[in-house]
Amino acid sequence: MPLIGKRLALPESLLVHRAFEAHARRHPDRTALTCGAEEVGFAELNVRANRFAHHLIALGAGRGSVIGVCLDRTPDLLVAILGILKSGAAYVPLDPTYPAERLQLMVSQLEEIKLNVASAETSALMGGAPGELLLLDRLVGELAAQPATDPAVDLSNDDLCYVVFTSGSTGTPKATAVRHEGWYNLLEWLRVEYGLDAAASGLTVSSFGFDISQRGLMAPLFCGAALHLLPSRYFDVSMAYRLIETRGVRQLHCAPSTLYLLIEHERALRTDALTRVGHVFIGGEPLKVARVEEWASQEGNSCVLLHQYGVAECTDVATSHVLADYARYQADATPVGHPVYNTEICLLDDGLNEVADGETGEICVLGLSVSAGYLNASPADTRRFTELLTHDGPVRIYRTGDRGYVNSDGELVVVGRTDAQVKIRGMRMDLGDVEHGVRSHPLVDDAVVLALPDASGEPSLVGFVLPAAGALDTRALYRDLLKTLPRNMVPQEFTVLDAFPLNPNGKTDRRALAALPRG
Repeated sequence: MPLIGKRLALPESLLVHRAFEAHARRHPDRTALTCGAEEVGFAELNVRANRFAHHLIALGAGRGSVIGVCLDRTPDLLVAILGILKSGAAYVPLDPTYPAERLQLMVSQLEEIKLNVASAETSALMGGAPGELLLLDRLVGELAAQPATDPAVDLSNDDLCYVVFTSGSTGTPKATAVRHEGWYNLLEWLRVEYGLDAAASGLTVSSFGFDISQRGLMAPLFCGAALHLLPSRYFDVSMAYRLIETRGVRQLHCAPSTLYLLIEHERALRTDALTRVGHVFIGGEPLKVARVEEWASQEGNSCVLLHQYGVAECTDVATSHVLADYARYQADATPVGHPVYNTEICLLDDGLNEVADGETGEICVLGLSVSAGYLNASPADTRRFTELLTHDGPVRIYRTGDRGYVNSDGELVVVGRTDAQVKIRGMRMDLGDVEHGVRSHPLVDDAVVLALPDASGEPSLVGFVLPAAGALDTRALYRDLLKTLPRNMVPQEFTVLDAFPLNPNGKTDRRALAALPRG
């Protein structure tokens, strides 16, 4: 049976920026943004975004347009995002932490891009990008002459609101186009399900190009709360923690690897600001429960951790689980929970038939969360968006390529990728299963296992581990794992690290691990 999210009635117009405009009308003087010492109210931010929207419209932007945004974390970033939405166009987050070559590869995938928004600080990164370059901080005079009123732009719920790039398993990024209705549904689910209101201020901690950052930037404003911008191009854990403490941040959206850093920083300081954050929504990579358990279980910690699953192709989040039963997680896989509102999850076999109850299948997503698809992608990629025949007729679905099952509590559990299986000496296995086995050892705090060529060029399992405490004897680890894992699933090599390298999205960088000296 499919997992069916709660059916929530939504308003007729599902445009996120209109919800922001309503807050600006009702509470014009309430703080919408902070960035360092600068504070911007809802009305002021709305006026600045309106002027930029009218400027874009005068340049020909509108419904169906796609506009790149390469800006640092300043108020201008939200002026650009909201202004683009108000103009009727969709924005493309182009992360200024990425190399210029990577950014130009991304925009080259989008023939729809005619404009790119940058600043004097980021313009060099966009030097070879197609389309006209607008330097937002150099448009002060032009924008002052534009109307301050909300633009009257006719938009439908099916229109695009943003286009986010996935990493691309082949090395070529894919542009996923998200619709207004999916984004509104996600933010309304967050607001209603978790009681987020005007007190639920947020802090940006993730890379702008990351899909999780789009809700992280907009969720506070959607709820009428303040968004605190981390005034640094790169993630700075000390600065982030200081803002959590001084600004009283109440919601965070981040990858687990970012949360680990914040927890470690708090424990080193012996303070408790992070424990008072209302909700931390974590997703984007597998969670290592052992790295949060002690902190999360300590007396007086009122922070609610949400373990979420989703993909950019389905508006970022498909399911969510409140982390609470840590003793259970030690014995069983940690669930990712129930679907968001107006969303369904089906587990299908290769023939798109539902698997039997309790069996593992490919995770497929149905409902408002499913995006408009890829822009200018290959036929092989676009085939992931397909139709499923139901009693009510054909329904559009997205095949995630992830495998999972439904546990006895009716919650989704993710077990790995359909393409993460490797064959070592003729025997097929899932790297996620191997990682779980290594991570379960009491001397291991965390582990990543890769299939890398050995001296003869044949694939071999290599484990990269973080020790739980002190020095780690890898020979003893190998011997112990032989008692709990089949011999072919025990890594032949181990490399002990102090920390895993992170990519700009705050996830463990497996390519960087593969390039490290081994042994």
